[in-house]
Amino acid sequence: MAAQAPPAAQQAPQQQALYPPPPPFYRLYRPGADGSVDAPLPPPPVEGAYQQFGIADSTEVVLPPLTGRQLFEAGPDGAIDFRGELLALHRELVAQVLELLAVLTDKPSMWARQVENTSAVLRNMQHLCNLLRPVQARQTLLHTLRGELEQRQAAAQELRDVAAAADAALAGSAEELAAAAAALQQAAEAAGGVAAANGAG
Repeated sequence: MAAQAPPAAQQAPQQQALYPPPPPFYRLYRPGADGSVDAPLPPPPVEGAYQQFGIADSTEVVLPPLTGRQLFEAGPDGAIDFRGELLALHRELVAQVLELLAVLTDKPSMWARQVENTSAVLRNMQHLCNLLRPVQARQTLLHTLRGELEQRQAAAQELRDVAAAADAALAGSAEELAAAAAALQQAAEAAGGVAAANGAG
């Protein structure tokens, strides 16, 4: 007896494609597309939770908390002297690494505690660097915009120089053409005078 195929309700669901094709309305934006049909507006920016290639993600930037004890100082208003605190932590890290080497040499059984102390300093430095990410992003954007502004100013200056050189060349050509026209006129008048003299003779 031949086995019957399972009903449609019991069949395994189709898996979603890992890289699905783009929506069909992208053809409205290609070069040479018919502009008679109003192209739809681009989709709004995603906010909150979303899925990307089947992986859940979120647009909210969450700073990971500091694990362990805090080794840097913050002001009453929460302000932090990042430069000073990072330099102090860096000096402390050097001291902790040297202490770790001494412990590994003299008292190898106490390595775990010294490694934890060194890790605490590194975690504090990493936390301060994470707090500086918005500042880094802003400075990177400012640097990029300044570079683009300098490039556009250089391109505009180059266009002005080329335009000035073209104007000077055209002005010189006009003077040369006027001089050549005057010379031709004089030559024509001279030729006419010679022809008249020959006809009278």
